[in-house]
Amino acid sequence: MRRVPYGPVRDGWKLTNYSLGLTYNDTELPDGSMVSYWQEGPFYDFTAAEIEELETATAALYEMCLEAGDWMVKQCPRHTVQGRKDGFFASICNPQSCYLARIGIPEFAHEQIIRTWFDGDAETWTHYDKDPDMRLPMETPDFSPTVYGRFDLWYNGAGSPPKLLEFNAQTPTSLVESAVIQWHWSDQTNLTKHEWRQWNSIHDRLVGWPASPGEPAEPGAWKRNIDKLREARTWLPEKPKIFFAYETSERTGEDRMNVAYLMATAEEAGYPVELIAMSQIGWDVAGDRVVFVPGPGQEHKSEPIDIIFMLYPWEWFWNEEGGKAFFRNMADPTKHGTVWIEPPYKAALLGNKALLPVLWMLFGDHPERSKYLLPAYFAESSKAAELTSYAKKPVWGREGGSVTLVKNGETITENPSEYGTDGRFVVQELCELPSFEGLEGVVHPVIGSWLIDGEPAGMGIREGLGVKGLVTNDASFFVPHVIEADD
Repeated sequence: MRRVPYGPVRDGWKLTNYSLGLTYNDTELPDGSMVSYWQEGPFYDFTAAEIEELETATAALYEMCLEAGDWMVKQCPRHTVQGRKDGFFASICNPQSCYLARIGIPEFAHEQIIRTWFDGDAETWTHYDKDPDMRLPMETPDFSPTVYGRFDLWYNGAGSPPKLLEFNAQTPTSLVESAVIQWHWSDQTNLTKHEWRQWNSIHDRLVGWPASPGEPAEPGAWKRNIDKLREARTWLPEKPKIFFAYETSERTGEDRMNVAYLMATAEEAGYPVELIAMSQIGWDVAGDRVVFVPGPGQEHKSEPIDIIFMLYPWEWFWNEEGGKAFFRNMADPTKHGTVWIEPPYKAALLGNKALLPVLWMLFGDHPERSKYLLPAYFAESSKAAELTSYAKKPVWGREGGSVTLVKNGETITENPSEYGTDGRFVVQELCELPSFEGLEGVVHPVIGSWLIDGEPAGMGIREGLGVKGLVTNDASFFVPHVIEADD
């Protein structure tokens, strides 16, 4: 792994990138100056062995995350049939007995978090008690699709294995630049003759691979997931419509373009799609279901939503007015409840920093699996107090907000934000991002390793500048990569 600071600069590269979807390239810094988010010229060069190491680490980490998710849901009393019966009219979850309650998830959401975690496995969810009479009504085998996610990894290519910094499991962005922009960059610059010029199968894994001579077409994540969903929900048409929702208050256009790209891949995979705003998701009281409302005063034109992708944090959604109704709607597949992509478990179990101490608790003593992890604990624990060099992170945080880095007892950088006001933090042993010399100064890259349908699919690299760049945030740059550039 090496950083090449003087790579080619394409003529008209800004316009090219804009035409491919990077409409949010100009980034405003706190001092009011504007910089280019996409770095044209520098790039990272990896050996094939390094790419294989990153791919292996990504697969191993995802497997560990699934085991950690199993552990977390089993700490909630509602994960058993009896627990769900006990909690039908009463509160049975508290921070002492329930992990979900400990990290601040409202109790009304617990059952659906657990169901969407288990519902692809009929044996697990419907047969805790083998007596059919002991099952609650509405416990029908179902399926909750998950399409994508992104690990943020420390890696320097100098012999140390990749280390997990966090898992962006529900709402990862930088998808456009990872899947599309850098792919076209590598094609246009032609820096390598390697069989795989870049670790980047993101688009193909979403859409599928066309048929080759003597071989059938290979379906991608959209078709595989929708086919499984139709097996569970047999009333769905062969090509069900998928809504794609984003938050319009995000002013840069990044959310819109990331959602629009995912929507385009679903359309390319053969499904009817529609792009909508979060504010257009409504509730039909009479029909007791989620609907798309075209606009104010157009409730009479509302349309039922069977499937929706939402680029909006579940931890916001379940705390907003009306959140309970949406979770209740999920409860009974036989009543045609809405299917949400990504499902709520992606935020509750995998997409928050409380995952990190669970992973270390489960695998910290396992020599082969712990090599991809850093020691992590809840901030109030005695183990956390023993660390003198650590990253302190809010359980519910994004884009490096409220992350503080401490080295030998001294704070080296912090990023104040609104995150962490609930007082829930974890600490993770400090592993400073690698340092490379750039034209602007010392830069620090983080590897964004993508998962599509649970499989390693490629990477994008974000880098920060100087000491503040040790925490990757919304001012960090995107830099492309190749495999074995021609010298």
